[in-house]
Amino acid sequence: MSTTTTRTSNPTNEAGVPPAPSEAHQRTYAEGDVRVVTVDGSRIQLEYHDGRWLNVMVTTL
Repeated sequence: MSTTTTRTSNPTNEAGVPPAPSEAHQRTYAEGDVRVVTVDGSRIQLEYHDGRWLNVMVTTL
């Protein structure tokens, strides 16, 4: 009897690390999406317009 072996050349699988789940992949952003980032004691509100993130408002914490 002979057995068949599936061979992959995916370095992630060879390293013993499973592929990332679908929710871990970067999503596409829609016009008007809002993101809030905290940096060095400031809260920055960003909005997505025309393919880039624009700084809308900065407040201190």
